[in-house]
Amino acid sequence: MKVIDVSQFNGSISWARVAKSCDGAIIRAGYRGYGRGTLVTDKNFKNNLAAAKAAGVPIGVYFVTQAITIAEAQEEARYTMELVKGYKLVYPIFIDSENGKNGAGRADSGKLSRAKRTAILNAFCEEIQKEGYAAGVYASQSWFNDDLNLAELKDFNIWVARYSSYAPNIYYNAWQYTSAGSVDGVTGNVDISDFKSISITKQTTKPTKKSAEEIADEVMAGKWGNGAARKAKLEAAGYNYNEIQTKVTEKLNKKTTKKYYTVKAGDTLSAIAKKYNTTVDKLVKLNNIKNANKIYVGQKLRVK
Repeated sequence: MKVIDVSQFNGSISWARVAKSCDGAIIRAGYRGYGRGTLVTDKNFKNNLAAAKAAGVPIGVYFVTQAITIAEAQEEARYTMELVKGYKLVYPIFIDSENGKNGAGRADSGKLSRAKRTAILNAFCEEIQKEGYAAGVYASQSWFNDDLNLAELKDFNIWVARYSSYAPNIYYNAWQYTSAGSVDGVTGNVDISDFKSISITKQTTKPTKKSAEEIADEVMAGKWGNGAARKAKLEAAGYNYNEIQTKVTEKLNKKTTKKYYTVKAGDTLSAIAKKYNTTVDKLVKLNNIKNANKIYVGQKLRVK
């Protein structure tokens, strides 16, 4: 499949013409700054995404990383998924690993060990797949060979840049074979790849995040663990720990303690209901009473 990848540097694109000449496009969502590490959205991302969708071009996205920790990689993944929320993705969400500015970037060659950089890319892809998207790693052939442990990334789509008429000499699912291609609808040079065996995303849109109310119920049911483990899991999943804990406390405070009353001579359901500020219907349902006119002395009734 002939697939292009584009960013703000490709300028204005005629996506209707691209739709006739390509099988898809991978659009840059954003990047982390190579200096301060600020997360930035590509200036043309929203326009490219909307226009490609309108033209019926199958799309995926990529994010250029400069993460130096697992937490930053997970943050980049969540940032990217938020950007594509509500859009149909056909191709994966890729993390692009390369030098930021001639080796001056915070995560460039020589700044991280091969093991650590590989772990960072794994963390990004796992965060993406956790939400049901297909994930992948983009890098040059030399970067895969010298700066990454490729064998540890084969659970994800491998997109290799090698500008040559010869295919990459490493395992890959997609091959970017030129950065000087020509495609109708794009002015100037454009990257072109052969996507030979790419996994398609498992869902079409980012799933709706659960409400604090729903997560609080899960916490109370024991699904998120306790203490520090609970906090780590909630924050890794993108939830505000303090907000969830506040909601849990509210729910616990509102939780009604069961209360019972023993029927005495002369009692009626209506009188008991009035005494406990409830209704006859609620007492009937709580106690599975078949006839509201028949209660017995000594009978234990739940009133709350």
